[in-house]
Amino acid sequence: MTEIYLPELPRLLPVAYHPKAAQIEFRSNGWVRRLLGSCFIREEDLLFFLRQRNGLYGPLTVPDASERRALDVTDWYQYVTVIDSAVSDRSALGADESDAREVFAGIMTDFHGGPDGSEQFPYARAGKELWRRISPGLSPAQIRRFADALEAFLHGCATEIGFKLTDRVPDYETCMAVRMNSFGCDFIRLMTEYAAEVDMTALDSLFTDVHTHGMRQMIIVNDLLSWRKEHAQGDKMTLVRVLIEREGLGLQQSVDQLCGLVEHHEKAYLAARDRLLDGPHGSRPDIRGYLRGLDHVIGGSQEFEYLTPRYFGDGYVWDGSTSGWISLTDPVTRFRPHSGHDPDADASLAVGTGRPAPSMTRS
Repeated sequence: MTEIYLPELPRLLPVAYHPKAAQIEFRSNGWVRRLLGSCFIREEDLLFFLRQRNGLYGPLTVPDASERRALDVTDWYQYVTVIDSAVSDRSALGADESDAREVFAGIMTDFHGGPDGSEQFPYARAGKELWRRISPGLSPAQIRRFADALEAFLHGCATEIGFKLTDRVPDYETCMAVRMNSFGCDFIRLMTEYAAEVDMTALDSLFTDVHTHGMRQMIIVNDLLSWRKEHAQGDKMTLVRVLIEREGLGLQQSVDQLCGLVEHHEKAYLAARDRLLDGPHGSRPDIRGYLRGLDHVIGGSQEFEYLTPRYFGDGYVWDGSTSGWISLTDPVTRFRPHSGHDPDADASLAVGTGRPAPSMTRS
């Protein structure tokens, strides 16, 4: 199968761009060039990364933040995306799991200010520069959480390398657990707090259902919209491949089932959020501000994934479409209203409409 049909997803959450989105993207791209440019083998590889518009992820996910904090958040997301790109590249960190773990251990040593760190190492230099900017805005509890979140992210990235190199596909819940780390769910929550200038550490138990459903929605949407890229790179840690290789579904059936799960988790997130807002803690300004921030993170992340050439090919320009046929083989693809195949092929591919399958039971 060389193409898939992506149905219209619910999109029940708000989408907004930071008022200074363009300026923040430009400034953040300059920061990547200065601090992380040497992580790329060639100048053209750096330019390829910058054309992916990763500098818009921050402005889309923290649109209400101050300009300074929005830039900090944007640079952080660019930093971890550079690492994620290297993990997916078998000519870079993705070539060897043990080597990657050694690099990641060095990042954590530098993060903790260990004696063996080296600011000549670009990941360490960029991480320290970010930490000098972000840490004054965090509480001691948030600082501890930040270190744990970074370590969890790096551990998840290394685990993904191991699965890819050994050609193993995990089961659904194992994949989701690893993706919770490699997707950076813990620091996504922290960056949301940082942008809203609140500390939810002591209130974490209130948000269990909100976080579970919100983060799962984000991961599934990402795995759907990034499938073209992950398919080309042979990624094993993606829910689409899990449903195909571990549960025996066809590609289009897998897409349809995951679209149903997106709707399930998005509605469950909204229900959990509203229960919290209507409960005894719902009038607190910090909680309301944090939940508003989570709304924007979920909605903004999905908006970014529709628009980025990272998933649809170098040179891709989004026309605002959010549903249609997507080629898995074209150098640059787009959402098309009709399949590129003959009508008989269309009939065999169009299994389901993206609605929840009757047997859907995952929580």
